[in-house]
Amino acid sequence: MGEFVGIDPSRAHDLIRRLEAGSLLLSGVRPLVDAAVAEAGDDWAGRHGTTALRRAQEFLHDARRELRWRIDTAEQLVPVRERGLLTVAFPFAGEAEATWAAAETATAVLAALATGRPAEVERAFAASAGPTGEAAGDPAHAAGLLGALGPDGLVLVLRGWSEAEAPGERDGLPPAALARAADASPGLLARAFAAAERTGRLGEEWRELPATAPADVLTTLIALARPSGALLNVVAVELLNRRPDAGPDWNLHHLAHAYRAFPEALQELLAEHQKETGVLLDAYALGTHPAYERALAAALRRALEPGAGADGLRERAWSALTGALDAGHRLWQDLETFLDAGERV
Repeated sequence: MGEFVGIDPSRAHDLIRRLEAGSLLLSGVRPLVDAAVAEAGDDWAGRHGTTALRRAQEFLHDARRELRWRIDTAEQLVPVRERGLLTVAFPFAGEAEATWAAAETATAVLAALATGRPAEVERAFAASAGPTGEAAGDPAHAAGLLGALGPDGLVLVLRGWSEAEAPGERDGLPPAALARAADASPGLLARAFAAAERTGRLGEEWRELPATAPADVLTTLIALARPSGALLNVVAVELLNRRPDAGPDWNLHHLAHAYRAFPEALQELLAEHQKETGVLLDAYALGTHPAYERALAAALRRALEPGAGADGLRERAWSALTGALDAGHRLWQDLETFLDAGERV
């Protein structure tokens, strides 16, 4: 059973800092009390001594952890980031309950995977996550679920679904299939992955996922949820180096579309990764995938519009982009509103 929560993240972070300061103070006091107790021996008049200090430190530690979980959960569950008070219905009453529920879900999903039947996997997720899958947005639940499944388990679930529901679509899920995936296990896992990744709760074993997972799995994750811009760039560099001469497909479309939410990440890609930028531009120049072209042009406009990101990075991105475009490149027409450098300040 969850609860309705109202929390102001900025004020809560301030409280966490105060709790940390109190814990540090107690850490400095405890050795002094220990020494005083040892020196006094039988003459020590106190009954509890450092036991009370230890319990106080444990309380401060638990309070900080609970508060961090509440902040992370509220920020992941509120669809639009707002300042001030956030109000949200938590799917779980506490971090321990979320972790326990994740273990239950993982056990059911792993058992279903062992059957080799994607329908069983879907039933396991549906029975555990609820009709709207709100549990996927809880960072503690997400981290527990992904920790139990592991990268291989995540790939198995997503690949199993696509082979059953969209066979042969290894170049990325087309829109109709992607819409179905959003309401099935891929959508739940994508939201869980984003929640755990954005809050820094993924284990070390996940660092290699961008390098080892199939391209369609990676683009499904970034298309169905919103991981961090840093991860998006890691995925982009990896995918754009796998098939640098390939034409545009739905994988490339999903990558370009994801950048619309992260203009600063696209600025960084343009400024720091000229080779990978060239792959995006070459695919655009072919003119064979209108949806990809619209997605890339929209992402570039958002990244280069006045006021987007930091001025210096935006100017470097613009300089790198214009330097990579031939005079007759088709993209010039779509970016004509940015040709006047004065409009980009």
